[in-house]
Amino acid sequence: MITEGINESNKHQIYTHSLRPESIGDTKRSSFLEIFNSTAKEYVQDNRPCEYFDLADSTGHIGYKSAIYYCNKESNRLELGNVSDESKCIRIKLSKGGSLLVNRDNIDELLMSISMFSAKDQGLIMQAVMKDKIATEARKREETRDDTKDLIDLVSSDDK
Repeated sequence: MITEGINESNKHQIYTHSLRPESIGDTKRSSFLEIFNSTAKEYVQDNRPCEYFDLADSTGHIGYKSAIYYCNKESNRLELGNVSDESKCIRIKLSKGGSLLVNRDNIDELLMSISMFSAKDQGLIMQAVMKDKIATEARKREETRDDTKDLIDLVSSDDK
């Protein structure tokens, strides 16, 4: 092995990479994880303005067919129905930015006015509605199963 020109002190040095940020003087280097996490956070937040805000009137409402959407620019979302309790709502990320928040009681209005949305957003809306319907049915089945089990336990405890 040729070792000419190599300093003896550098000859056996092992190079490692740390995922923790290291301070070098007054500057701080970003680690791979910090860069990855900040990029992932930006992707999930999606700060692009909702493209449908342009359709709103001066009060921030969009009336289309049987639905009246409200443009919430602070939250960057379209809202349909009473969205004060988000546990009763479906959130749909829109393809070109922003999101759609719909109360489950207003799904019929959403489906009647779905032609307002782009083809890609229509697909996203239909997927979200179907997934929510499946999840709701599964929850109901689980509750029914629990009620049946409680009833069986109650009847069997009376027999003893």
